[in-house]
Amino acid sequence: MADEAVRRRRRGTELERALLDAAWDELQSVGYAGFTVDAVAQRAGTSRPVLYRRWPSRAQLVLAAVRAHLPDASPDAIPDTGSLRGDLLAALRWWRDRYERVGPSIMNGLAGELDHLPTEALEIVPEMLTTIIERAARRGEIGTGAVPAHVVDAPAALLRHDLVVRHHQPTDEELTAIVDDIAVPAIERAAR
Repeated sequence: MADEAVRRRRRGTELERALLDAAWDELQSVGYAGFTVDAVAQRAGTSRPVLYRRWPSRAQLVLAAVRAHLPDASPDAIPDTGSLRGDLLAALRWWRDRYERVGPSIMNGLAGELDHLPTEALEIVPEMLTTIIERAARRGEIGTGAVPAHVVDAPAALLRHDLVVRHHQPTDEELTAIVDDIAVPAIERAAR
């Protein structure tokens, strides 16, 4: 009887949770560079095909593990502070803190495998920024003109440059400078 309980097959959400927990534990143990699907399968007590049926690449498995273990990364994750400036600052702080929680090794590893990630994963940050800009337009803080993609992307691109290229975690003061000196003036000008 005990053997039967041990061999009981996990299915559905129970199996997926076990796989994502194993992937997260492996990431925390060896980082992105040492992360392999084989090691996750072994840690989860399953086979590689079980993992590849759900996540066709290592990068997709890592992304799923991160999403399962950290708060939601959706446009609604950024609080509505009541102002464009406040929302942008909240967004940049949220992304900076999330980057640190996930860890530079994992985030930089994922950045190196963007071609293996689903398109929707790459649209999250621009969607968040677009939501922030739309809120500001609804509040009447800015005009309703179309804000070009390069202006929408600028605050996140500057943060990403600090984190990934410079290996520097910007302070709140540095994030404020990005917002006050670059993001808000560019958005206001574009939205006129």
